[in-house]
Amino acid sequence: MLETTDSLLPILAHESEPHVICVGLDNDSMDELQQLLKTLGTKVAARIHIVSKRVNPATFIGKGKIDEVKQALEETKAHAVIVDVELSPNQLRNLEKELGRPILDRPGVIIEIFSRHARTKESKTQVALARLQYLLPRLTHFWTHFERQRGGSTGSRGMGEKQIEVDRRLVKQRIAVLRQRLEAVERERIVQRAGRKDVLKVALVGYTNAGKSTLLNALTQSMVRAENKLFATLDASVRSLDPNSHPPIVAIDTVGFISHLPPTLVASFRSTLEELEEADLLVHVVDASHAKARDQLKVTETVLEELGLKDKPTMIVLNKVDLATEGASRNLLKLVAPGAAWISALNPNDIVKLRDVILNHFRDKMEVWEILVPYSESKLESQLYRYGSVELNRHLEKGTFYKLRIEKGWAQKLGLEKFRI
Repeated sequence: MLETTDSLLPILAHESEPHVICVGLDNDSMDELQQLLKTLGTKVAARIHIVSKRVNPATFIGKGKIDEVKQALEETKAHAVIVDVELSPNQLRNLEKELGRPILDRPGVIIEIFSRHARTKESKTQVALARLQYLLPRLTHFWTHFERQRGGSTGSRGMGEKQIEVDRRLVKQRIAVLRQRLEAVERERIVQRAGRKDVLKVALVGYTNAGKSTLLNALTQSMVRAENKLFATLDASVRSLDPNSHPPIVAIDTVGFISHLPPTLVASFRSTLEELEEADLLVHVVDASHAKARDQLKVTETVLEELGLKDKPTMIVLNKVDLATEGASRNLLKLVAPGAAWISALNPNDIVKLRDVILNHFRDKMEVWEILVPYSESKLESQLYRYGSVELNRHLEKGTFYKLRIEKGWAQKLGLEKFRI
C-alpha cells in the first residue's frame, strides 16, 4: 500500500536539486507556483504558457504545446512536468504517456508542501487524510512512480490491477480511520473552545506568507514558528493579546489561504478553520508589498464567504509596508481597502498602535454601567474585574458602588441589571 510518507512525486524527494518544467494558463499564477516549488527545493527549468483557453479533455494541453514541452524537456533535461491546474486522473495518465516524464498538478504540489510542513499530530492527520483523498481516484497514475521508487528484480512485473484494487480498498479503510481520528480531535477542540468561552478571540487570517505568524509574535510577544515560506504554519496557535485587558483577549493564528486551494485540504482543516467561527474579530492580514496584493485580498475574502464568515466583524491590516513601494498598486490598495491599517510587523510603534486599535474595537462595544453591589454579593467583585473594565469603585453604607465598562452580554450573564442604579 502507498504510505502517507511517500512523496507524491518521488523525484522531488530524492533529487538533490530536481528540475521541472511548469505549464499553465496564467503567468501570475505560475509565478506563485514557482514559489511553491521553491518551498519544496525544486528549480523551475522552463515555463510554458498556454495562450488558448480551450482545454483538451484528454491531455489538458493540445498537440502543439505537447511538442513544445517535449522540446523543452529535451533541452533542459528536466525531471518532471508540473501543470498549474487540477488535472483529472485520465489527463494525468495520458499526459504522462505523451511526455514520458512524471506529471504533478497544482493541488498535488500544495498537498506535498502541507505534508512536509505538518508538525503536530493534528495537522499530520489532517494532511494525511487530504492526501489520501487526493490519491484515491489517481492510484493507477501514481503507482508507476512508487514502483520506480521501490525498484524490482529483473523480469519482475508491475503491481497490476489486482494489487491496485487491494490498495484502493486499503486507502478507503485508512481514510475512514483518519476521519475517526479527526472526529476525536474535534471533540477535544470543542472542550478547548469551551475553556475559552470566557475570553474574546481575535483570529488572524489571510493569504499564505502574508506575515500572520510574525504579526502574532509581535502582538503577543511570543515565539510562534514564523518563516518566509509558503504555508510555514499549519496549526492554529493561541496566545494572550494583552494580559491586562478585561475581559481577556486572545489572538489566534490560522493556516493561510491560496488560490485554488484543494477542496480536500479545506475539508480536512475544518476543525482548525472553525476557530474563525468562534472568533469575535477577524484581522485580515494582507502583504502590501506583493504585486498581487489586491488579488490575494480577494481570494481570502472569497474563502471567508465560502466558510459563511462574510458578516463577521473584520479589520484589514496591510502588512510589510516597509517593503512596499509607492505607485499605482499601492493607490489601488487604498481604494480596495479604505480605512485599513498600514503597518510593518517588525516596527514596534506600528504594533503598539495596532494593539490599541484592536483593544478599542472591543472597548467601543462595551456599555457604561453604574451598579451598587451589596456586601453579601462580594463574590461578584472578582468577576467584575475579570470581565469588565472597572473605572471607579467606592465603599458605601449599603454596599460597593462600581462604575465600569462591560459588554452587554457579560452584564446579562453576571446578572448586573438587578444592581443597576
